[in-house]
Amino acid sequence: MTSRLTVALVTTAQSWRGSASVFAAVAQGLAGRGHAVHALVASPSLETGFEDRRIPVTRLEIGDTGLRQAWRLRRALRGLHAGVALVDKARDVRLAALASWLRPLRIVYCISTPAMPGDPLTRLLFRRVALTVFLTEGLERSFLGRQPYMGRRPHMVIHNGVDVSRFRPDAAAGSAFRRRIGIERGPLLVAVAALHPEKRLDWLLDAVARLSPGAPPLVICGGGGERDALAARAQRLGLDLRLPGHLSPDEIIGAYNAATVVVHARPDEGFPLSITEALACGRPVLAVEGGGTPEVLGDAGVVAPRDDPREFARLLGALLEDSGRREALGAAARRRAAERFTVERMQQRYAEAVEALLSAR
Repeated sequence: MTSRLTVALVTTAQSWRGSASVFAAVAQGLAGRGHAVHALVASPSLETGFEDRRIPVTRLEIGDTGLRQAWRLRRALRGLHAGVALVDKARDVRLAALASWLRPLRIVYCISTPAMPGDPLTRLLFRRVALTVFLTEGLERSFLGRQPYMGRRPHMVIHNGVDVSRFRPDAAAGSAFRRRIGIERGPLLVAVAALHPEKRLDWLLDAVARLSPGAPPLVICGGGGERDALAARAQRLGLDLRLPGHLSPDEIIGAYNAATVVVHARPDEGFPLSITEALACGRPVLAVEGGGTPEVLGDAGVVAPRDDPREFARLLGALLEDSGRREALGAAARRRAAERFTVERMQQRYAEAVEALLSAR
């Protein structure tokens, strides 16, 4: 039996996104093995998100790197008697390293952003990191090739995971979603993404508009500040765009299952959870290359050049015209998710990695 650990989840993210969902799942896995877990966050939305998932959470004023913020984090970690801290961003590495000075805290850096942490302060404090977790083997090679100092500390690859018992093929859920948006028949494109510039949804609209003789309706599930701009762009392009806003997990599952093809335009995500969820739902996926996308998709989806909207449209048109290929891709997608990307597998690997840090003391 492994001794009981107290693990802090430290994140200064300002909104609930994929990395927070992963932290929550990891927390639930650690708690299931008898460890104590507590989230230390900077934003109200993260505080609410962890509370909703019944994970103990405390909000601190730690949104910047500085001695005051590090001292606040230090006091919180000391009050929890935390032996391990999982951190999300380069800022979190710096804060945790400063907060743990002269304290036996094991810092696990879970890289969820495409940016390379190469600033001098992070490089200096990186020696305090006990383990770096990369999301794919390709990203591990890329990061270590461009920032060799990261390779001087222990590192490993752990894929993100989804609940494949929940995200699964469900024709009834797909039909219900189609009724909701008023498109019960015909091809339908679905994207799941926050309406933010980095998701390249304007690029996606331009690419879809190149379909000949015409594009099927496109649904983009997610909230964000680009809603009005995207709606106006779609109108100029003559596209039937539906923007249902932020959806519950059950509604998103319905959206995936309603899709003829799931499309994804961001080229630099480390491990796109929306693609993994689509795979688990057994849907054919067309995504632009880059980041961890090719490794996640494997041969269970189609990868397009990142900056060639004409080729994206050609590949999309070929998929829409070939029902047999879509069916084969959907079956391969479900198998790939069930074999490689389950939440249980992710939880076990994180738990084993964290427990190994204790035994290495």
